Amino acid sequence: MYLDATKIGTTRFEYADVPMGVLNGKINFLNIESPYALFRNHCKRHKVQINEDEPMYKFIDTIVIHQLKVYFENGIELTGWGAAITGMDSEEYEIQFGGISPELMQREFKHYYDEYFGNETH
Repeated sequence: MYLDATKIGTTRFEYADVPMGVLNGKINFLNIESPYALFRNHCKRHKVQINEDEPMYKFIDTIVIHQLKVYFENGIELTGWGAAITGMDSEEYEIQFGGISPELMQREFKHYYDEYFGNETH
């Protein structure tokens, strides 16, 4: 996961809403002291809408951050509408990536696709 071309962390996308084309996962940050400050400063600088910002709790909830990119281990970028962030420094942050096509979901996230559709053929 990269923000402005800087690697900030990874995710395993532990949850999926297959029919909606959405993946969710915990963000595992790499050397980021305050994810809240990172995302808040980025959103302010790039005029990305923040749905909720609670500085006292260091909680933030954003809309899609277009400069936030997710790549598969093979280096190919995950495509869709993009990723939004929710979380707070004292707990964890979650990434929600939307707009994933059924074909991409079936190919790259087959376990979620198969779990949702069972053994049906699509």
